[in-house]
Amino acid sequence: MKRMLLVILVLTLSLGSLPSRAAAFDEQAVLICAFRQALAILTCKEPEKYSFLGIRDGVYVFNSHYAKGFADFYVQINGDLAIFSSRVWHGRMPSGRIIRDTTAGCITVAIDPLPCSAFKTARCCGSQ
Repeated sequence: MKRMLLVILVLTLSLGSLPSRAAAFDEQAVLICAFRQALAILTCKEPEKYSFLGIRDGVYVFNSHYAKGFADFYVQINGDLAIFSSRVWHGRMPSGRIIRDTTAGCITVAIDPLPCSAFKTARCCGSQ
């Protein structure tokens, strides 16, 4: 009996020291947040200026005032890449690497910031 208690105690202590996964997080909501920040970095705007419209055929669609009017911005996921596009960019399609940190419940979209951008990283975290 003492041996069984010792084994249980050792297992409990060893499992308690392992890094645990974050509480389940809403990956889609965190992706939307990170994409919004990435769009802000790519256009030198505030993330709040982008409205999330929805997902069409697996493509995240955002809307914002750009140049002389409102424009849609698209984010397509291809493996671990996020590809950004818009008709107002005339074929320019920057991309960023999606880095998932499931332990912390965070997602980072690694893109090169423009010099005019107030933000340098597109990272969002969340838990539900």
